[in-house]
Amino acid sequence: MHETRKRRIFDLLRSQGTVQVAELTRLLEVSDMTVRRDLRSMAAEGLLRPVHGGAVAVGSLGEEKSFAARQVVERELKEAIAREVVTLLKDGETLYLDGSTTCAELARLLAGRRHVVITDSLSVLTELHGAPGIELVLLGGSLDRDGNTFDGLLAVESTRRVQVDCCLFSAKGFSPEGVSNAGMTGSQVKRIMIQGARRAFLLADSTKYGRSGVVRLCGWPEVDVLVTDDGLPEEAREIIRREGTEVRIAV
Repeated sequence: MHETRKRRIFDLLRSQGTVQVAELTRLLEVSDMTVRRDLRSMAAEGLLRPVHGGAVAVGSLGEEKSFAARQVVERELKEAIAREVVTLLKDGETLYLDGSTTCAELARLLAGRRHVVITDSLSVLTELHGAPGIELVLLGGSLDRDGNTFDGLLAVESTRRVQVDCCLFSAKGFSPEGVSNAGMTGSQVKRIMIQGARRAFLLADSTKYGRSGVVRLCGWPEVDVLVTDDGLPEEAREIIRREGTEVRIAV
């Protein structure tokens, strides 16, 4: 499937909540058969839900977004954040990468470097498997329904037995009060890693500012560095800096 069409279809779904085959045929200037094939492909990835004559956005009928669906959202910002994070890491450090889409982008940049990478992410595991210089440790557990994150008692118990230099994690949202996650999936593992790491890095694009999840992950004193983009208001940057957290702006 052509990536440009995929992005355009997904952007329309985000803005409208629904799309029609006839509408996409006209906008994309492709055949009805091509549109239907694209929609089937995206449905298989969990990016949309097919309905008669078109598709609706995942989540519009109450579903939780899959990892594949989250990968498409704000991808350029996540790529920029990942590039900035790499400049902050030292060869030889032991890293924890969580099950976020931002850490999946970061994993692509680590091949050829020298790190022990501990993760509960299937995407990170797939990306770095066989990469020269990388020693991989999978925390294990049960694969969550997002299709990416390993969670559960086994993952938590494994987490308690490892130590890392850098905890690299993302979250549902952040505010002057702290950092929160969408739900319980991966949250306990992240908390343990944040508390035990020598340095904790929050990787979060500016669209997450002001959002809140149902699970509180940590306060700003527990976060050494926030890596975000220039969409974060200056007032918010200053509030977070006053809590002792360094704010790095990716470009």
